[in-house]
Amino acid sequence: MICRKTVSLKILIFVITLLYKTAVSAMNPIVLNGTEETLNMGKFCQTLEDKNGTFTVDAVTSGQFDNSFMQSKSNIPNFGFTKSTYWCRFTLKNASPEELKYLFEIGFPLLDTVEVYGCKKTSGIDNEILYNYKTGRDFPFSSRAINHRNFITPFTIAANSELTFYLKIKTDDGMIFPLKLWKESKFSDYIQNENFLFGIYYGIILVMILYNLFIFVSTRDKNYLLYIVYITSFGMFQLAMNGLAFKFLWPENLWIAKHANPFFIGLSCLFAGLFSIHFLDLKKWTPFFAKAMTVLIFLGGILAISSLIVPYIITIIAGQILPLAMILLAIPAAAVSMLRGNRYARFYLIAWTTFFIGVIFSTLRVMGLLPHNVITEHGLQIGSGFEMVLLSIALADRINILKKEKEETQMQLINAQQEMVDYLNKSKAEIEEAHRELLLSEEKYRVLVEGTSDIIFTLDEDLNFISVNKSIATELKIDPSKINGLNFFDLLYENKEDKAETQISRLIVQEKISEFLKTKEPTQFRAQFISSIITEPKEMNVQLEYINIAGKNEILGKAYSVIDDALMKYFISEKQKYAIGNYLITADEITHRITRNLRKYMNTSEIKILQLALREIIINAIEHGNLEISFEEKTQALLEEKYFDLIRERQFHPGNINKKVTIEYSITPDKAIYIISDEGQGFNHSIFLQESTAFNTNESLLSHGRGITLTKNAFDVITYNAKGNHVMLVKKFSQ
Repeated sequence: MICRKTVSLKILIFVITLLYKTAVSAMNPIVLNGTEETLNMGKFCQTLEDKNGTFTVDAVTSGQFDNSFMQSKSNIPNFGFTKSTYWCRFTLKNASPEELKYLFEIGFPLLDTVEVYGCKKTSGIDNEILYNYKTGRDFPFSSRAINHRNFITPFTIAANSELTFYLKIKTDDGMIFPLKLWKESKFSDYIQNENFLFGIYYGIILVMILYNLFIFVSTRDKNYLLYIVYITSFGMFQLAMNGLAFKFLWPENLWIAKHANPFFIGLSCLFAGLFSIHFLDLKKWTPFFAKAMTVLIFLGGILAISSLIVPYIITIIAGQILPLAMILLAIPAAAVSMLRGNRYARFYLIAWTTFFIGVIFSTLRVMGLLPHNVITEHGLQIGSGFEMVLLSIALADRINILKKEKEETQMQLINAQQEMVDYLNKSKAEIEEAHRELLLSEEKYRVLVEGTSDIIFTLDEDLNFISVNKSIATELKIDPSKINGLNFFDLLYENKEDKAETQISRLIVQEKISEFLKTKEPTQFRAQFISSIITEPKEMNVQLEYINIAGKNEILGKAYSVIDDALMKYFISEKQKYAIGNYLITADEITHRITRNLRKYMNTSEIKILQLALREIIINAIEHGNLEISFEEKTQALLEEKYFDLIRERQFHPGNINKKVTIEYSITPDKAIYIISDEGQGFNHSIFLQESTAFNTNESLLSHGRGITLTKNAFDVITYNAKGNHVMLVKKFSQ
């Protein structure tokens, strides 16, 4: 009982297995009725991978591998680069009552070995071989049944019969085998059209070579030579790739037939890169792309050499990657170069873009994403043909641009020469007249400079004296011969006993001169100079301006005495009100203005103390009042020599821009009253007013209470408002 069940189970398994194999191996034949002129058979065939290449035709046709055959899903079977051998099979059925004659084409000439077997079924098995044909790149071209670049097999199918073809394909190149069925008459038409297109394509290459060779001989421009070598190399690559080189150039040399493809790919990339670098002048317009292109040039040379000694499969894979890298580098290199102003790059960019489009069309056809037609089948040739023509146009355009630029340069040179001649002719008389005027000007200069009581001097840009007139001896009692080499600041007065008294004055002068050196705009200010015979400073007005002598900048200066107002002795009283901005230089100027008429009532030393006090109070109103600079901040800035930087920062603070200091004064025969107000936060003035500080102007008081200390010693009455930003100062005159 158990034995019967076991046998039944085995039979069931056998039947199921048989049915499975039958289902897997089932292959619908391609039905022919004699009206078909051409037929793409990619999707009608089945493929079998033979990883070790050990399968025999008897084993394959016997049916033992039927379950391993896979139905093709592509119009063009493509398995890429592989070491495996592939079998392909399809069945043709003649449904007509007459014998049919067809041609079977494998449209990829780079296959190494192609074995074609035409089998007729005997007892349900494809074991009767009617056709046995071997071809490929490993066989001389003369062994082919049909004299064509692709692999063509002629065959006949009897009426109302079936014929199954088995193809055994092996190659070190890409495993691609486009399968196509042709009627002989249609194939003849196809060959004629194909030859016509190839004739146009290679005719373009030949014309471009000859035309640009002629231009090179005429111009000796190496760009033309590089272009010629490039398109020659690329043309040879195309001949090798589409099988025409094997047919016409080396039909019996199998070694060249196999290695020519990567060799000419390497040469094409090498000279395409050299041409690109020199034509686009990439080292000038885009050094990065020049370096990257140099790398591809080096790799192209390596590929060309290694193709002769390195295994073919390695070099051909590299040969697929390198041209794509060259295209993807050439296009952005041209685009960047053009955007940066290279006028030669426009046609170059269009040329390579066109070539790239052709490559895309060809690739998509091979991948089965585009239909098989003249444009897609020959996309690479069409794209490269346009590229070669456009590159030739680019070369001509470059010559025209260079010629135009040369003509423009020559015209500019001619115009410049003519202008120079006209200028020289015109200037001859002008020079003579200028010489006479110069002599006259020198005389006038001597009269003006040496005859004036003002000190006239020149400085270099480091403020060192270059020259000075004789008036310095009169005004400052200094020998003019000893002034050269001294600095302008060496002549400024400094109180050795009370440095604080003069420090602010020197700082204000320094700020004025710094602004002058920066802006180079004429300036004027008041300064106190030393004198060789008196201890008191000599106060003078100073004017500075830049002059250019023989292409060299110098500073022309004038110093002159402060002239008392002629009407001062007739004044009985005066009253005035001023509003000033937050600039320290105005403190010095306004102080002199509001005290200029005090000499009628006070001596010089008293006026000096009063001026110092007023200036300090006004400076405090600007610094500590409107600009809100604390005593600590000012001290630190002075130590770091960043005092004026701090002032400028606070001056342009949005909250301080519109603030002002108001000075109101009146002078009568018995007293002078000064009212000074700022718009700051005020301060605790009572601390300073309560202290009875003796008059002391040492350096420690410069930033901590100096103004109030001076004020208490200069004025008889000091009255602050409660806030501390408004003060009234009264000076009573002794009768």
